[in-house]
Amino acid sequence: MENNLKAALEYLNADYLINSSIIEPIRTGSAEILIARRDCVLIKDKTTGVPMLQTNNMELAEKILENMPKPPVIVVHSDELCRLTEKILGFDVKVPCFQGVYRGKPFTDCGTGGLNIRLLGENDVGAACRLYHFTPESALEHIKKGLVYGGVSGGEIVAVIGMHLQGSMGILSVDEKFRRRGYAEILEKFLINKVLEKGLVPYCQIVEGNEASLSLQRKLGLELSENMLYWMRKE
Repeated sequence: MENNLKAALEYLNADYLINSSIIEPIRTGSAEILIARRDCVLIKDKTTGVPMLQTNNMELAEKILENMPKPPVIVVHSDELCRLTEKILGFDVKVPCFQGVYRGKPFTDCGTGGLNIRLLGENDVGAACRLYHFTPESALEHIKKGLVYGGVSGGEIVAVIGMHLQGSMGILSVDEKFRRRGYAEILEKFLINKVLEKGLVPYCQIVEGNEASLSLQRKLGLELSENMLYWMRKE
């Protein structure tokens, strides 16, 4: 099969917002490139093993999905690919997400709101699981990799934010008793600055219907994709 990374990147960049979750792993070397064509790209995240597919060639997509080893999870980047994946792989759980990308400058007005923001350690697994839907094993993995920050108030971890294993921002959650204080905005500005310091592009995925998160991303200046990508798996 044709392998032309330059042409593949031109294809992806034509809709950068929806495809940034493929472009950035390619750019940073965190993805194994399985197919790179002027009309199709398939990568596999090196950390999680999750494949990510984008193509508008549905005949080719059908062949790829029929012949690939069936993954536990796959990310596809269009409605049409979602329907095709449901049909061929029998995946009946889909999580539709808009993609947000920050292409601005570092924030200088972060503020703290009384929060002390720090990396979580192994002793903080319980707090991470209380605030976000981690399993203890998943929380420990993220924490060991230095991917999760906590917002501390009065000696208590009251909020978390961090990076997912495949490179997107997320894991943002504030204890219900501490909401409406601007903590989510403070934490996300903090994380965006951390990502920018590393020379990376901050991007995140917002589940369809999460209006509070969509509103926050717009407020912070993230550009949102018009279309959605889908995390898919079998029930």
